[in-house]
Parts: sequence; C-alpha cells; structure tokens
Amino acid sequence: MTQKNDRLSISKGWVINRLSKWASQAPEGTADLAPHHMTRLVRERLGMTQAQLAKRCGLPQSHIAKIESGTVDLQIGTLQRIFRALSCRLVLAPKPDKDLDELVREQARKVALQRVRRLTGTMAMEDQRPEEGMLEELVRAETEKLLRKRSSAIWETE
Repeated sequence: MTQKNDRLSISKGWVINRLSKWASQAPEGTADLAPHHMTRLVRERLGMTQAQLAKRCGLPQSHIAKIESGTVDLQIGTLQRIFRALSCRLVLAPKPDKDLDELVREQARKVALQRVRRLTGTMAMEDQRPEEGMLEELVRAETEKLLRKRSSAIWETE
C-alpha cells in the first residue's frame, strides 16, 4: 500500500471514529426520530408553514405534507434540499451499537471459534483433541491472525 493510501485509510478511520463517537453522545431517542418528524419539528420551530417551506425548496406543498406524514420514501437529496430551505445542514452519522473495533474483534473471534471447532472435531475423531487451555490459545491465535489480515471474509459466516 502506498503512503497516500495509508494516509487515506487513516483519515477514513479517524472520520468514522469521530462521527460514531459524536453520534453515540446524541440524546437517547434521537436515533429513533424519523426524518419526516425532524423536518416537521424544525419547520414548526422556525414558525414556517408547509407552503412556505415548499416554496423555499421548490417542492409542491402536497409533497411536503406527504413527507411530514411519513407516507413517502424520502431520498437523501430531497431531505438535504428541505433542510437547506430550513437554513440547516443535514448530518448523517452512524450510531453503532458497540465500538466498531470491538464488533470486528467479536466477529473475528466467532470465525476463529468455528475454525478451531472444525479442526478439533476432526482431531477428536482421531483421539487427539487438545486440552481446553490449548483450545483457547488456538482460538486467540486464530482471532489475532484474522485481525491482522483485516479481510471482509470474517463477515461470511457459515
């Protein structure tokens, strides 16, 4: 990998970590607030009517009404347009259930366990099954190997 790709990879990681951390600090329940609710809340807070918003963003008032009632499948571009008309910027940020690195580690361990069980199953048939401490060490080593590779293959579970 070139130095430029290394920097890009590092900056992508930094951005997603910062966004995730920021999103995780959002007040409880805000992640469940649908875009159509947020649109209505901001519009009403500004004291703007649906007709005024429609005119500002170049959409029919009936479409704004459908958006706010949640009866249309809202596209990101339309949502950005509406929020620009509300003098707001739309910010999309993932709010992971857990730390992303922790999720990767858990998935790698799960795959490692599957691999070691498959191997020890074969060994058990030959009366060569390792003791429990050795099994855990095999799982740990396989997990670390998978983490070093950083391959998407860990998400292809059997």
